[in-house]
Amino acid sequence: MRKTADVVVIGGGNAGTSVAYHLAKLGVKNVVVVEQQYTPFGGSGRCAAQFRQQFATESNLRLALLSTAEFDVLGEETGFGDLEIDKHGYLLPAYTPEQVESLKYNVAMQRAMGIDSYVLDQKQCKETAPYLEVGEVLAGSYCTGEGVINPMKLALAYKKGAEDRGVEFNNYTSVTGFRIENGKIKGVVTDKGEIATDCVVNAAGEWGKFIGRMAGVSIPVEPEKHQIVVTEPLEYIRAPMIYSLYKYGTYITQVKHGGFLMGWSDPDVEAGIIDFQPEWKFLEELSKRIIAQVPALANVRIVRHWAGQYGNCPDHGVVVGAVPEVEGFICALGCTKGTMFAPAIGILAAECAVGIETTLPMETHSIDRFAKGNLIIDPALL
Repeated sequence: MRKTADVVVIGGGNAGTSVAYHLAKLGVKNVVVVEQQYTPFGGSGRCAAQFRQQFATESNLRLALLSTAEFDVLGEETGFGDLEIDKHGYLLPAYTPEQVESLKYNVAMQRAMGIDSYVLDQKQCKETAPYLEVGEVLAGSYCTGEGVINPMKLALAYKKGAEDRGVEFNNYTSVTGFRIENGKIKGVVTDKGEIATDCVVNAAGEWGKFIGRMAGVSIPVEPEKHQIVVTEPLEYIRAPMIYSLYKYGTYITQVKHGGFLMGWSDPDVEAGIIDFQPEWKFLEELSKRIIAQVPALANVRIVRHWAGQYGNCPDHGVVVGAVPEVEGFICALGCTKGTMFAPAIGILAAECAVGIETTLPMETHSIDRFAKGNLIIDPALL
């Protein structure tokens, strides 16, 4: 392991590998990544890996556009190859007149920013997603530029692109502390020795809060367990993800091998504990919610059930940029969208580390917003 670095990136998931890649693209010669397990171990390796553009705040829309544009070229740009992207779109059903109005408002904002989203009536929802039960559906919003990407291949593409540009990756290496002098980062202490550096990027996802504590930095990000299942493969029909924002709190999508990938956002999940153990009660509740929307799945077998982690913050937004407590300590935390927004997170965090003007405005992503009470809640998030 190198003993000195211009920048040390903590975390080898999609956010951390993206940061490393973009630092190298900006010409930073000596970048070291430390990851406690392997690439990608944590939330990145366990997520549903869907990406979308149907958000309801300008800040999230900008992040989505920047990220989707990079997904389209990253495989070729890094020489990694196919990232298994399938742009099948998202369909967000609405069940009340008020929800329909919200969709119309969101779609108008999205289209003004160049996003190809539409409002569909009930008949069009059924035509677009044939397996969806539309008896109670009044309308839905749909966008063609959304879909799924292989999260493993995304991280490995970033890693390859970074390594080809001289970045060093150290797997199975745990951060145990920091050397801080006069309020400035001077080194990262690991179980394999110290790396002298003036700049650290915390891209540790659900562990981001705990990494911050080692440096005396308060990061309001809590680990939060989310669970996913996938069914046996069925005949593949190209149809959008059903993202039940307003009623069931679920997502349902068929991936190319034929299995249906499904999850539910449990509002009562206990935050603050990193736990990868799937639970039977989740399966029971998920099944009820899924069958109500797609009755044809009632007798389909679940073949895998697993748990992953979000690193969630109070407004569910990303946390990117410098912290006020320690000079040289930068956050690159995607919270609920570490894979979906990995390109944008990497670009912005790298720009902050280098000290150049950022591609996007940073006020809504800065950690300072929590102390100032400037939280921006996106109503189009589960």
